[in-house]
Amino acid sequence: MCGIAGFTYPAGGGAGAEAGERLVRMTASIRHRGPDAQRALVLNGVALGHTRLSIVDLEGGHQPMRDAATGLTVVFNGEIFNHVELREQLAGRYAFRTRSDTEVILAAFLTWGIDCVRRFEGQWAFALWDPRDATLWMSRDRVGICPLYYAELPGGQLAFGSEAKALFASGLVRPALDARGLKQTFQLWSPVTPRTSFEGVRLLPPAHSARFRAGVLETFRYWDLDFGVEPSTASDARIQEELGEALERAVRLRLRADVPVAAYLSGGLDSSLLCALAQGQLGGTLRTFSVGFAHARFDEREHQAAVAGELRTEHRVVEMRDGDIGTLVPGVIFHAEQAMMRSAPAPFLRLSEWVRQNGIRVVLTGEGSDEMFLGYDLFKETKVRQFWARHPASKWRPLLLRRLYPTLSVSQQNVELLREFFGMGLEDPGSLGFSHLVRWANSGRISRFLAPDFAASVADEEPTASVLSTVPAHVARWRPLARAQYLEAKTLLSGYLLSAQGDRMLLGNAVEGRFPFLDTSVMELAARIPERMRLKGLDEKHVLKRYAKGRVPASILERSKFPYRAPIAGALVGPEAPAWARELLAPEAVAKVGVFDARKAERLVAKLRAPNAAESEADTMALFAIASTQLLAHHFLTPRAPPQADLDAVVLEAA
Repeated sequence: MCGIAGFTYPAGGGAGAEAGERLVRMTASIRHRGPDAQRALVLNGVALGHTRLSIVDLEGGHQPMRDAATGLTVVFNGEIFNHVELREQLAGRYAFRTRSDTEVILAAFLTWGIDCVRRFEGQWAFALWDPRDATLWMSRDRVGICPLYYAELPGGQLAFGSEAKALFASGLVRPALDARGLKQTFQLWSPVTPRTSFEGVRLLPPAHSARFRAGVLETFRYWDLDFGVEPSTASDARIQEELGEALERAVRLRLRADVPVAAYLSGGLDSSLLCALAQGQLGGTLRTFSVGFAHARFDEREHQAAVAGELRTEHRVVEMRDGDIGTLVPGVIFHAEQAMMRSAPAPFLRLSEWVRQNGIRVVLTGEGSDEMFLGYDLFKETKVRQFWARHPASKWRPLLLRRLYPTLSVSQQNVELLREFFGMGLEDPGSLGFSHLVRWANSGRISRFLAPDFAASVADEEPTASVLSTVPAHVARWRPLARAQYLEAKTLLSGYLLSAQGDRMLLGNAVEGRFPFLDTSVMELAARIPERMRLKGLDEKHVLKRYAKGRVPASILERSKFPYRAPIAGALVGPEAPAWARELLAPEAVAKVGVFDARKAERLVAKLRAPNAAESEADTMALFAIASTQLLAHHFLTPRAPPQADLDAVVLEAA
């Protein structure tokens, strides 16, 4: 993984020197993504920059990379895991000079055009300049592991970068918060692509490529998740065998590197299984890393230790306290470049720092399994609510929800209260957004704290309608759980888990994450596995558990799913709260930014700061939304000196 940045500019006219200065600032702003080398190439009409995290072909994979015969030039962030196989296919058509996957992109494009991305197995965001017709091509991987931001500029030009801050560093894009993007985030957890947190800055959607030529930008989808396929009719035993083969291959491809590959170990089924497969393929040399919490409510070290002990991995843990979380949050928002409702990314930022300090720059991680194998409570909740909707007046059907949420209080177990909270939409269980109505309503309660003027400015923005309008029409005809999976992958997975909690927290400390459960073959196989094998009754990931039996400790298979969380109130307003929180949550600071109502925010802080305060999820989510928005404004709207580049590390070439 690396960082890329660049922009087009009018050819000729002696603009190359100014372009070079802008490009140096852009690459410097994202150097954390690639500290091993920073290079910049200024051509006639385009400037391309790259910050490198060296993982494959350490000596020969430098970028920007140019094909000498055609002038085709690429900057690339990510990994093409099947580059070895593609190289064999292309060997007779292209004379390779390096062992890098970057050069495979050049060769594949010259052979197959932009459709080459359909053949890639990996995670990528790249920009490719073709001087033969003065076209800039861009592409992003299937599920959005690697980010790619862009902005259309006056005069028919385009700027792009792995992070929005690179666009701001160029001086070509002025940072300003996007009010609609913020409102969408407060309800959906992230803006609806291509919208972002910033005005005029767009995010290329996952599974999309783009062509920019003569001032016109066109984007098009090259792949999509398809949970509407007919279920496999193979025997359960054969399906389980196919799953094992696909996972083994996915892990094997993601162990390809010229540096050691380690793994994150949470103590849950997904990471434990990946560690077991990787340990077997590495011959017993796997290193594993985990987060532990001083607060027992969040801690999973007992389970992590059980897995590490049975697999005999070299295991290390970093412990987090409330004060640690609060100290990390400013860095989280600086890297994530969006508001949030949870502090969960903070421990991951510290974990990637810990991993890097231990000499590791690549880790396997288990994201994607819950979305593909129906692992979340949201899917079980959808199943119960669909069952309930057949007889909405039933007094007993809603009580099934107690099996999902055993911590519901006695009063909440009252049927009428259950009906009020979980019964929304029962009159239309076939609606596209039915599965997510409860979550969206819960997070949408943050809108109660918005400043009146801000709320009025986005009164016509309906986040749920915005996201549902981007869903292809045929998805509405899928089975209820298939619709739920599609929405979950489109919103939480891509916009939050892989971005704010994934790429940004990893690359903030120059660590690459690899996601075997998001291998194309694994995803497409999961879609074909009958729902009864993925969610058997209310037993999530049933087929995955069967495959994992004998590979991970029995205690991991038997434990209830443990949602990953991190402290919020204690981290921001508790005794260990950092100075920045007191400053940015003060009424005058909140009023200055203008997104939230200063008095309501003040009362919320006082409520959560009180001794023995009852912390409702709605209140803590609102607190973190306010704090993260304040930080977003602080980081990006406050005038700052441009980032300083190490000029010895940046090579400027004019051509």
